[in-house]
Amino acid sequence: MKTFVTVLKNDYLRTRSRLILVLVMTLVALSSMLLAVHLTGVHQVKGRIALIGETPLVKTETSEYLKIKVLDKKPPYSALVEQKYDAFVTVDKKGNYQIETLRRKEYRDMLLYLLQNPKAEPPKLGTERGAGVNILGFMMMFLIMLSFSNLYVFADDKEQGQLGRVFMAPASFTGYMAAHVVYCLSLLLPEYLLLVLLKLSGKNIGFSLAQYASLMAVIGFLGIAAAMLLHALIQKADNANMLGNSITVLATVLSGSFYSFSKNNGLLDNIIKVLPQKELMDFLENLEKGRGAEHMGAFLYVIAFSLLLFVLSCTRLRKMYVRKI
Repeated sequence: MKTFVTVLKNDYLRTRSRLILVLVMTLVALSSMLLAVHLTGVHQVKGRIALIGETPLVKTETSEYLKIKVLDKKPPYSALVEQKYDAFVTVDKKGNYQIETLRRKEYRDMLLYLLQNPKAEPPKLGTERGAGVNILGFMMMFLIMLSFSNLYVFADDKEQGQLGRVFMAPASFTGYMAAHVVYCLSLLLPEYLLLVLLKLSGKNIGFSLAQYASLMAVIGFLGIAAAMLLHALIQKADNANMLGNSITVLATVLSGSFYSFSKNNGLLDNIIKVLPQKELMDFLENLEKGRGAEHMGAFLYVIAFSLLLFVLSCTRLRKMYVRKI
């Protein structure tokens, strides 16, 4: 316990030298949360449409949820593949719509409904996300990156050869590691306080504050475990951080943190399925629909994955330092 308190106090004292970096990273995470809340509350474009037909046949009144470009000639099919347009809509002489899209039948039906009823609200698709999933989806990448950034004290100790001196003293290895974990998690407090303020101001944040606390703790611990393992394997702290941040960005984007990602590639989809971020996003979507208990396995998978990384990093560090002493 004495080691835990001493190391934790030392971590906070050493924060002063990196205060600007901590504040910048925190502001980026807070901005991502505010952006997610804003995007949840505004009308989002449901489709970019190439409308082909004679101008007199095209209705002048169009839905605010559709971005329509009227063309005399149908664009090449590659425009759909490249996602320049979500659909081609052809208008015949009777004013009927023919829709060509690469997306599902439900999406085609939604487009037809909005074209025929410009003032109507769009019907909800099964893949649409609520406020809670949006907020945590936007936060996830930054929370994990914060873990890499906030673990600088541990990284400095290792790179400068201080860990050997720490463990030569009558210090607890468990207390030392636990102190760094608690320190990093405590630096996520500003993000949680922003959620409290949004909740008190009447904003729709989706999940309860208790749910956010547990979910943010799990995401934070995932980032800490990954950061510790990379720092244990790589001598230079900057190299570990650069690699970790690169992996975090790629894995989080592929997992659908910002938007659903699938290219109907069997190999890629199988790789994405094992990513903890993907499992967590699936759990969040089911939790939002009231089916969290039924899909608790995905949540436990993320915790188990994080614990595995943490155990591997501790094993590596014990082998490098503790057993040598």
